[in-house]
Amino acid sequence: MGTSRLVLLAFGLLAEAHKKVAYRFVQLTDIHMEPFYNPHNGHNKGDVCRVDEAFNKSQCIPFRIEPEASIYPFGRLNCDAPHALMRSLFKHIETVATEVKKKGALFGIFTGDIPSHQLSCQRHQGKTIEFVVSHMAKNLKPVLGKIYPLMGNNDFFPNYNVSLEPNSAWQELVASIYEANGLLGGPQLETFKRGGFYSAEPVKGLKLIALNTVVWSQKVLDWESTQTKEVVDIPAVDEATWSGPNAPIPVADISGWSWNTDVVSHKELWPCEKRPRDPYGQLAWLEAELRAAREAKQRVVIAGHVPPGNKVGDNNFCVQYLRDLTRLVRENADLIEVQIYGDHSNDEFRMVWSDDKGEAHAVSSVLVSAGVTPRKHCNPSWRLFEVTEDHRVHDFTQYYLPLVATDIVWSTKPEWVKLHREGKDELLSSKFWRKQYSFREQYGVGLSPPELEMLWVKMQSSPKLLKDYLAQMFSQTVGVHDYFDYICDMRYLDEEENEECYKRGRLLSAAPPPVAVEAIDFAEVDHENTGPKYVQIHPAMLGSLIGCLLITTGSTLYLFVRSRAASKDVYLQMP
Repeated sequence: MGTSRLVLLAFGLLAEAHKKVAYRFVQLTDIHMEPFYNPHNGHNKGDVCRVDEAFNKSQCIPFRIEPEASIYPFGRLNCDAPHALMRSLFKHIETVATEVKKKGALFGIFTGDIPSHQLSCQRHQGKTIEFVVSHMAKNLKPVLGKIYPLMGNNDFFPNYNVSLEPNSAWQELVASIYEANGLLGGPQLETFKRGGFYSAEPVKGLKLIALNTVVWSQKVLDWESTQTKEVVDIPAVDEATWSGPNAPIPVADISGWSWNTDVVSHKELWPCEKRPRDPYGQLAWLEAELRAAREAKQRVVIAGHVPPGNKVGDNNFCVQYLRDLTRLVRENADLIEVQIYGDHSNDEFRMVWSDDKGEAHAVSSVLVSAGVTPRKHCNPSWRLFEVTEDHRVHDFTQYYLPLVATDIVWSTKPEWVKLHREGKDELLSSKFWRKQYSFREQYGVGLSPPELEMLWVKMQSSPKLLKDYLAQMFSQTVGVHDYFDYICDMRYLDEEENEECYKRGRLLSAAPPPVAVEAIDFAEVDHENTGPKYVQIHPAMLGSLIGCLLITTGSTLYLFVRSRAASKDVYLQMP
C-alpha cells in the first residue's frame, strides 16, 4: 500500500467517520434450530444434542418440538439451538429494531441454514423449516418490514443435496413456505423457485443481490450415485389432515409431493469438473443484474450463505465458480458496497484482491457473520448494519448471548425456571443479550476494502490485535488460535495460493512496505472502554490532509489522539 494510497485513504477515513447514518439492516444467519433438543444426550456424539429416538437414523419419528430443557435451557456449546434460544433471539432483535427504527428505515437479511445438523429424515427437515419461518414472519416481519431469505446448505436434505437442475421439487417446496409466510413473492419468488436467487431494492438506490452460493460448493452431493438406505417412517396420527395436494406441510402447494424416506449411508460428491458451467444460469443472471445496477446508478450488496475462500483447510467453491465470481466482483468493484455471508458460524472478514501484475490491493470486502447456533463452540450472535445516505455500509454492531453465564444465572431463579417450562421466557431472557462490539469502535476503521486491507497489514505486526480479532470471531468463547491461517484466509481466496501461504508460514509476495504499518496506527483495544478508536495519522500525511480539507471544504481538520506505540512483537516471518 503506497504512500499516495495511504493519503487518500486517510482523507476518506476522516470523511466517512462523520457521515450520517440513514438506515440500517439486520443480518441473521445459521439458526440451526434443534426440534428434538436434549442437552444431556449427544454432546460428544456428532455435535448434535437430541433425544435418543430422533438420534437414531433408522427411523423417522413424528415431528415435535421437545419440552423445555431443565438444564442448558437456552443452549449448550457444541449443540444446535433449542426453541428457547430462538424465542430469546427474536425478542431481542424486536427490541433493538423497535428502537433503531425511529432513526430511519430498516430491513432484514437472513443468510440461510434453518434446521439443525444431521436430522434423521426429510420430513423433520421440512417441518423445522416451516416452523422457524412461520415464527420469523410472526415475530420479526412486523418490526423489520421486509426480510430477505437465502438458501443455506442445511436447508436441503440431506446436507448439500442441491439439484443442479432448475426448479427442483425441494427448492420449490422451500420457496412455497417463504411465500405462504409473506417473505417472498412476484419476480423474486420465481427466480428463488428456479435456483434460490433473486434481487431486490430494499431502499431506493440500493440493490440487494441474493445468491445461491451452495450450488457452487465443492461439497454438493451427487444423490444418484450416493448409497442410501430407507428409514422406518412413523407418521403423526394427524398427518392425514394436513392441507395441500399431497403435501405434509400446511399451505405448501407442491403437486404430487411426498416425503422421501431415504437417507445417506455413503455419500458421493459431484466432481467439480463434471458440473454444469453455470447452474440455473445464475452467473449470467448476476452479470446482468450488475449491469442493470450500473445503469440505474445503484449501490450493491451481495449476500450468500457459503462464502468464497477457505474453510477449515478446504476451499469452499469449485475453482471455476470462484474465478467467475471473482472476475465479476473485480469488474464491478466500484458498485459493490459489501458482500455478506454466513455458514462458518464464526465472525471473519476476507477480501477480493485486484489482479494487478504490480501491487495487488483489496477491491471488495467479504464479511462472514457468526451465527445463532452454538454448535461451533461460539456464543449465539447477530448483526445490525448501519448505512449512510449515499448507501455506504458504514459499520456493524454485533450482539451476542453469553450462553454459559445466562444458563447458570437462569437456574438460580425458581420463578424464571417456571417461565421457561411454560415457554414464556423470551421477554426476560432477551435482556441477557449484550452488545459484543462495533467494528469501527473496535478497530478504528470502517468496512471498505482499503480499510480492511490496512487492518490486515496491521495484524501482521500486532499479535495482540489479531488475538482480539479471534476473541470477536468466536463471540467471546475460546476458539482455535491458529493465527497465520487467518492472515492467509484474508488474502488468498484461491485454494492453491491459500495452502501455499499456510505451508510457508508467510505471504507469497513481499511484505507490505514499512510505511504501511508506520504511517497509520490503531488504538489498542480496550475492553473496558467501548468508545470510538480513531486512526493515528503520520505528521507528514497530516499536513497534506489539512491542506486538502482547507482547499476543498474550508473546514477545520481535527487531529486524532495518538495511541501508544505499535507493538514490536512480530510473529510472522515476512520475506
